Amino acid sequence: MILRECELCKGTDHAILSRTLDNEQTVLLTHWFRCVKLPPNVLRENHPFYNLFKKGEKDKKVPHLFFADPDGSHKVALPGDQSQSQLWKVMFSYLDRCYDESAKTAIKGLRKVLGQYDKIDAMEQLVRGRIDKEIEKRGPKSPKLKKFEKQLAKLAEERKQLRAKEKELRDLALKPPVAEPEAAGAR
Repeated sequence: MILRECELCKGTDHAILSRTLDNEQTVLLTHWFRCVKLPPNVLRENHPFYNLFKKGEKDKKVPHLFFADPDGSHKVALPGDQSQSQLWKVMFSYLDRCYDESAKTAIKGLRKVLGQYDKIDAMEQLVRGRIDKEIEKRGPKSPKLKKFEKQLAKLAEERKQLRAKEKELRDLALKPPVAEPEAAGAR
């Protein structure tokens, strides 16, 4: 994924992130892409990457970002003001073509994991609040503190298991590279 900064949205990622909608899925999807951000001066004719963003005859706007395979093939340019669903469609098309496993399934799992992280964070905060209140009431040697420490240890173990699940979900298997046809006459 190649993103071109512009003077209007410099320092932001408005070309891929919506200003008004939930961007969680977009952020999760970018994990499987090599992301490169180029400065606004890429539009100057003397810039080495000028041709990457050169507006085609049928293009209404100079592309704000594009996706391409590492060899430059399968290039898809986007204007930067595309809808999230258009962006996701392009991203999923690359992931479906390049990975053996389903990115859609992985994203669903990752969203569940993120929800579980939120639940653990809330529980942890609640237990820490109880610890603070108990120390205030009965001091740092209160027998209830051991119960709270066990609860924190249990939550830490759950977080560790979630990290393992997250790692598993993020680790999609790449499809093997397509074999190059043999050169004519070479044997």
